[in-house]
Amino acid sequence: MRPLAAFLLRFALPLLFCAGLTSAAGPDPLAALRAGHPRLLLTEEQLSAAVAASRTDPVRAQLHARILATAEAELTTAPIKHVLVGPRLLDKSRTCVSRVLTCALAYRLSGDERFFRRARQEMLTAAAFPDWNPSHFLDVAEMSFAVAVGYDWLFPKLTAEDRATLKAALLKHGLALAPDAYNPAGAKDPRVTRWVTAHHNWNQVCNGGLLAAALALAEEEPALARLVVTGAVKSLPLSMAAYAPDGAYPEGPGYWNYGTTYNVIALALLETALGTDFNLGKTAAFDRTATYRLHVQSPTGLGFNYADGASTLGLSPAYTWLGAHFGSAEVRTHCRTLLTAALATKRANPESDRFLALHVAWFPVPVDSAPSASAAPLDARFRGPAELALFRSAWNDPRALFVGFKAGRNDVNHSHLDLGSFVLDADGVRWAADLGPDDYNLPGYFDHKAGTKAPRWKYYRLNNRSHNTLTPGDALQEYTAAAPLVAFASTPARAFAVADLTAAYPAAAQKILRGVALLDRSRVLVQDDVTGLKPGTPLVSRFLTDAKITLSADARTATLVQNGRTLRVELLAPAGAKFTTRPATPALSTERQNAGTTALSAEVTPTAPDTRIALLLTPVGDHWPAPLPTPALTALADWK
Repeated sequence: MRPLAAFLLRFALPLLFCAGLTSAAGPDPLAALRAGHPRLLLTEEQLSAAVAASRTDPVRAQLHARILATAEAELTTAPIKHVLVGPRLLDKSRTCVSRVLTCALAYRLSGDERFFRRARQEMLTAAAFPDWNPSHFLDVAEMSFAVAVGYDWLFPKLTAEDRATLKAALLKHGLALAPDAYNPAGAKDPRVTRWVTAHHNWNQVCNGGLLAAALALAEEEPALARLVVTGAVKSLPLSMAAYAPDGAYPEGPGYWNYGTTYNVIALALLETALGTDFNLGKTAAFDRTATYRLHVQSPTGLGFNYADGASTLGLSPAYTWLGAHFGSAEVRTHCRTLLTAALATKRANPESDRFLALHVAWFPVPVDSAPSASAAPLDARFRGPAELALFRSAWNDPRALFVGFKAGRNDVNHSHLDLGSFVLDADGVRWAADLGPDDYNLPGYFDHKAGTKAPRWKYYRLNNRSHNTLTPGDALQEYTAAAPLVAFASTPARAFAVADLTAAYPAAAQKILRGVALLDRSRVLVQDDVTGLKPGTPLVSRFLTDAKITLSADARTATLVQNGRTLRVELLAPAGAKFTTRPATPALSTERQNAGTTALSAEVTPTAPDTRIALLLTPVGDHWPAPLPTPALTALADWK
């Protein structure tokens, strides 16, 4: 087949078809397209207003200075190279996003030609790549975003030849795949299209990247832009449905930062370029996800990192955008506090700095009367694929006690077998930790097809044997299990949640309940009630910690010391159980070895079918009350 004929069949004809449908079916989505450039995310009017505001807002001034300093540091870095890590070009795409956005905005802020030349160099380097690795479409999406925003922001400065080169790259490496992507029934390569109907972060990132490219070229490629806008507006609600009903993100706060950032980018692209987000912002529970972000961060600054995510939470401009659009005064104040703290440190954070420029577009302005987060509830429950209970002893106290408790479903993108797991912070220390993800390039890391027998679940960090939960024998949790929160309450003296873990271990017992209670806002009770346990089945209640552990003579009390702070862990029940410790070392040398992390376990083999394991975790020191009476234990079914 001749090249022209192939192009018409694969690319031009679908665009003509789409254009015909648009004119026949409804209003032109490009009817209100903002003329000229820049029109993506940060217009000249918005930038002028930001510069003016920086004269009276020291945080804005510091942000602009940080962008200039970050761009200055990029002047001597080598351009990206087309080198894959495993199956991914993603790290190069993300580096390109960081450099182009930062240097392009630094030029817009200062007029310094050096920053323009560095952004141009990075874009032209990417444009010269043989491809943007479409087999892993996140790579295409983020590279498209970088080049499109740079093309738009620097359009008046670029030469006609530069524009032509960048346009050709956006078409060849990104937008040429859009007809297949948004017409999956006729697509030739499912790797290019599977994200369109996905319910997770790929949908948000890939739609956001293609939208940026399409809207940057909308005047010259209107049929293609209509195709992408129409397709993205139809596709995005599939991933946005994951926030329902309460705003929690199934993939954890780390992937919340990634997916939600590009979701907000998509909405902001539509708003700035077309004057409307086509009501996507009204998707159910999207207005609640800023509250989730507020509660999922502990007083230490760490997140409750269930699923494939690190405990550190990157600074997110999407959080600020959400706070401005939907958030409470507490959320908006928290956004400004986080940005202020980040600007006060010189430590680089590649994940956060990638979108540093967007903080200028979505800046957390001061809130009238500047309320603190202390007005927010101390405890929160979030329903959905990830069912969560989050408790704290106080806001605005870095030594406050914090507990995150996980229930919900295992069969979620990036999920671990972590039903019933918890994290615990107190005195500015994380005592009970989630190890986070392992190396994504491990064989079969993302293989879910065989359920519980899939290669993914043999990896220590991903299964329940490394999580702070109850395990009967050495059983793995069922991949398709759902563990609902069956009780939740919040009062000043006692807050708790109870999860039904029976389905996680269907062959082990008739009923398995796990409860976590915050008592007197100063200590935590973790209790497991097991009914009808299969004879001879041992039970292990464990949690992982980086603390130094000393066991009492009877091995029923553990004293944990970390960073000069102390946590006491008491084994209240059953009478025959004892604590053991062992390094949190995986079986395979190719896995991350977790040096310095210990698994503290309460182990027992019950002689009766019904049993209870109860642990009391108490921070010790001058910040906490004098020793309180040992709490009475009652059946979890009776927790009210």
